[in-house]
Amino acid sequence: MTAIIFKGWKKGMRGISFILLLREHTDLSLKTAKNIKERIVDGEVFKLSVDELSTAQKIVEDATELGVICELE
Repeated sequence: MTAIIFKGWKKGMRGISFILLLREHTDLSLKTAKNIKERIVDGEVFKLSVDELSTAQKIVEDATELGVICELE
């Protein structure tokens, strides 16, 4: 299992696309994905566990392009 640490966001972050990204690559509900996005926007550091390294790497890569500050743990 691999963890992604979401540390913050950049101005212009594409929040809806980030929510859809989380839903596409995990089994998170819409409500949970939206909650994660809101927590990041509110300045909270959030840790998400993902089963496969390749999936985690894809999420980090795509989330970074969407304006989310994150890294693999």
